[in-house]
Amino acid sequence: MRFFYLILVLYTGPVESLQDIGWFWHASDFHYDFSYWSDQLSCNNEVTSPGIYGDYWCDSPWLLIKDSIESMKEIRPDVDFLLWTGDNVAHISDDYLSVNISMGILQNITDELQRNFPDVPTYATLGNHDYFPNNQFPAENSEIYDRVADMWTNWINDATEITRFRNGAYYSVKSKHGLRILGLNTNIYYTSDKVTANMTDPAGQFEWLDQQLTAAKNNNEKVLITAHIPPGMHTPDTILWYYPHFNDKFIEIINKHVDNDVITAMYYGHDHSDGFKIFYKKDGTTAFPIFVAPSVTPWRFKAGTQTGPPHNPGVRLISYDRATGQPINILMYYINLPDSNANNRTDWKLEYNFTQAYSVDDVTAPSLHKLRLRMEEDKSLIDMYYKFKDVSVSNPPSCNDDCKTSILCGFWNHKPDDLNTCTEKGKTTDDPTDYAVHLHANLAIVVCLLLFVQHLLL
Repeated sequence: MRFFYLILVLYTGPVESLQDIGWFWHASDFHYDFSYWSDQLSCNNEVTSPGIYGDYWCDSPWLLIKDSIESMKEIRPDVDFLLWTGDNVAHISDDYLSVNISMGILQNITDELQRNFPDVPTYATLGNHDYFPNNQFPAENSEIYDRVADMWTNWINDATEITRFRNGAYYSVKSKHGLRILGLNTNIYYTSDKVTANMTDPAGQFEWLDQQLTAAKNNNEKVLITAHIPPGMHTPDTILWYYPHFNDKFIEIINKHVDNDVITAMYYGHDHSDGFKIFYKKDGTTAFPIFVAPSVTPWRFKAGTQTGPPHNPGVRLISYDRATGQPINILMYYINLPDSNANNRTDWKLEYNFTQAYSVDDVTAPSLHKLRLRMEEDKSLIDMYYKFKDVSVSNPPSCNDDCKTSILCGFWNHKPDDLNTCTEKGKTTDDPTDYAVHLHANLAIVVCLLLFVQHLLL
């Protein structure tokens, strides 16, 4: 008698001793208000006693920006690179701004980053407020594109890519550890950009992105995508930042390459809140995570009868596997703004260690998928997620059942119709992985049948 053994050994835990682990900082949305101590042009309410580090109703005074960058250096100076995802000009009317003012702000923050991290490359992208007039990014060369390209020449450090930046404010670089960084200009897809609204591929960025992902596959490279405005749905408010035809096209390109395992993660800003999403492959298995960093500015929006919640300033430190580009963990640092103002000093402390706070192995897509399923059953995890969303502000708003459903559905639905279908059903577990579960179960049955037939024939 012959015996046949089918041994399948699966290990999904981290093997840190075998990993070459690197670190990088991600900072976003500094929003410097040069009028903070005078006219308070960014403030959405009257502020009679402005704190030295800022106020929840206003954009950042310079001291907050300087302090946040210096604290990043104090916490961990030996990083492989920095991600800086834009929005440096305050929420101020164009009546009080100009090209020179906006470029002066960008130059000051560029200088501050270079002063604190002189030997560390920063992979920077522009935010919608970094252009003048506000939000109106063109699809071709402009004075602002030229001036920013000159500022960031040493970081991009490639003549071809600097020329590309001058014509569309996007670029590609390769890190010293071989990770391909695609710095996108997603402001040209934003619903507030009236210049590009009727275009199909502004600045040719969609075609270029498709080519870059194809080349990465052919060259066996791993890709990190970074930009200011994220694609998909911002929840729980269910906001689509992109024009729908641009969001559809972006997702179409990602779907074209999603099964190739070239994209390791995406990193964005803009939302002024902490969050993540998950992109899935065509068969429903996980592909890569999308991370949105909270802002340094504490500014809360106010429009008509709607008022956004207060939130504390924050920056994040991310560990990753240098060999694969896969993210490993996120350490979120923040200050309690009222305490900092009261004490006349900041205390940048750890808000959370992601893997410890959520009890996950790492922050790769498979781990975030498991966390998402746990959130379905344990709503206290969503409460924690919602607390972190506003960077542990005191007395945070509560998240009701509709809010929780929107967040759960938003983790994996990146189009308005898909999100609406999910939230209306209220059954957030009806997700892409259902197909994968059935597929893998069927494959297991087929394997067992083949082994049984082979046994009978021998």
